Amino acid sequence: MKKGSVELVGVVKRYGESTAVRNIDLHIEGGSYCCLLGPSGCGKSTTLRMIAGHESVSEGDILLNNRNVTTLPPRKRGTALMFQNYALFPHLNSLDNVAFSLKIAGVSRQERHSRALEMLKLVNMESFFEAFPEQLSGGQQQRVALARALINQPEVILLDEPLSALDPFLRTRMRAELKRIQQQLGITFIHVTHSQEEAFALADQVVVMNNGYIEQVDKPIGIFSRPSTAFVASFIGGHNIIEGTLTDSGLTTGDERLIRLESTPLGDTDNKAAVSLRCDRIQISPQPFESAQPDPMRVESVEYQGSYVHLRGQFSDGLGLSVFQSDADYLAAPLNAGDQAFVGWRHTDLNPLRPGSDIAPGL
Repeated sequence: MKKGSVELVGVVKRYGESTAVRNIDLHIEGGSYCCLLGPSGCGKSTTLRMIAGHESVSEGDILLNNRNVTTLPPRKRGTALMFQNYALFPHLNSLDNVAFSLKIAGVSRQERHSRALEMLKLVNMESFFEAFPEQLSGGQQQRVALARALINQPEVILLDEPLSALDPFLRTRMRAELKRIQQQLGITFIHVTHSQEEAFALADQVVVMNNGYIEQVDKPIGIFSRPSTAFVASFIGGHNIIEGTLTDSGLTTGDERLIRLESTPLGDTDNKAAVSLRCDRIQISPQPFESAQPDPMRVESVEYQGSYVHLRGQFSDGLGLSVFQSDADYLAAPLNAGDQAFVGWRHTDLNPLRPGSDIAPGL
């Protein structure tokens, strides 16, 4: 087992009669970058704070390096939490902010300043060691807060939406910095975010949460290519969800449209089931083609997105689809709202879904 491994076993968090986290099991490998991803109120920040020891566990256990830390205070867990608002002391400069916990621990001024300066160098902030928080940009404050979290050499760093207050350009730069620091130090990072792009760019392991449950745990490519539930497919975006009734021939939707399947999804007691289909795996053309559906779809909207064009349309039986078409393909045979278009896909691109929590807003 690698140093910094985290395991949650049957963890539940209740606030009175409300349940925020519902019996979750999760293993995070030591030295990895894990992102807890989901909409507001899904339980991801509560889970992070329970790992940190800032929230009590109603049921279950939290293990760090196979050591049960469920009832230990934060300072005895080997973790460090970087708060969303950074929580820097306004009356201290960057060096003293980073060194503060060492001062409380009785470390000499010379040693704590030396160690704090090393941490500021790690986050490329050594030239701002005398600057106070009000003199720093949001990104610079974040770097100082990260250096402060790292100074006690924790085995696990916990980050609660650390990039949410930054502008898009700076957010992209800081993403790269977080990944660089995590890989350089080789310690476990657990990062809460509601941004799919952020989670996919950073994580070795993505944990998608909804309504207090874990919907799916996988690598980013697995989450996007093979979402396990309708919620995951809808939340991460870029997927159509096709629902219908299972038959011997495939999935029947609406007015008896037959969707032939390569593998069979799990149906409920009424044989209702669903599959996901990536928007970029659908071929669309003004003219019929071999693998196209027999009837055309009416194009309802066309949105130019730079490298691709997003087309939405609906068949006469009510089945709606979103299609991402490359800008080159679109310009070769442009379609406009109101046009008829033929669409088709490979059976292997239909991904079976299992029942999960409530579906997030669709495309």
